[in-house]
Amino acid sequence: MEQYIGLDVSMKETAISIRQDGKRMWRGKCASDPQLLAALIRKRAPDVRRVVFETGPLSVWFYHALMAEGCR
Repeated sequence: MEQYIGLDVSMKETAISIRQDGKRMWRGKCASDPQLLAALIRKRAPDVRRVVFETGPLSVWFYHALMAEGCR
């Protein structure tokens, strides 16, 4: 069961969509804080295969922060 996560990042909050086997398993929002997002990913998608997000001003920061939190 591979899980995939899509993030729609903005300055204040991030929309999250978790898919497994081609079906959406969970959708929600949380503050745009890498530590909060990493905790949510560990809780909701422990078998995550890939996290993707759109390119924008926060992309580089989110990428490095999530990698530091162990979300690879």
